[in-house]
Amino acid sequence: MQFFKGVCTALSTPFTKDDVNVRTLEELLERQWEAGVDAVAVLGTTGEPSTMSLEEKIFTVKSAAEILRGTGLKLIAGAGSNSTDEAVHLARACEYAGAQALLVVTPYYNKATGRGVIRHYD
Repeated sequence: MQFFKGVCTALSTPFTKDDVNVRTLEELLERQWEAGVDAVAVLGTTGEPSTMSLEEKIFTVKSAAEILRGTGLKLIAGAGSNSTDEAVHLARACEYAGAQALLVVTPYYNKATGRGVIRHYD
């Protein structure tokens, strides 16, 4: 099965004054489905995950997965962190919440050795 095929839109994360705006997220996701895209990515750099709490990130992925259920759109979730433990926790939580693929990055702002980078992904 070929997962990465077609168009994938990297979404911004909409907010209210105090929280993730699920209503607007639903509108954004519906627009992507109506436009015929194949996948959407949440919590990538355009989603501003560095400004979000872990709980907000998981809530966003869970909300997106629920909204997309039955549409056929694939959900890709950002699970990057400069902390390996946090990245692993977030990756597992995103998968459990319904993401079908993950965006994982080398720890930023840390100057890891080659062995450290391998351990981050291992």
